[in-house]
Amino acid sequence: MDGLPPSSRVRTALNGGRTEPTPEAVLLADVFDMLQRVDWHIVATNVDKKANLPKTPKPYPRWWLKAPAAKGKGEDRVARLEAARARKRARTEAIAAGLIA
Repeated sequence: MDGLPPSSRVRTALNGGRTEPTPEAVLLADVFDMLQRVDWHIVATNVDKKANLPKTPKPYPRWWLKAPAAKGKGEDRVARLEAARARKRARTEAIAAGLIA
């Protein structure tokens, strides 16, 4: 696996369906964040009033990092998904029976 490129199907499958970033992508994301931060610092130091400070820049989206966990966790989320599926099945059956136009 060490000899495979980061975008190979094997590495993607082992990484949960996400391609691994190349070293260049990681470096470019870091450089982009640094340049945004420097630009923000320059603007923030040249503003007359502190009330008009610009918002801090958002970091470059790093798709290779794990996504934040969903709000609903565990059994509660599973129960809500099952209830939604049951409602969909009931609606589909009602449409098929001609009860709902």
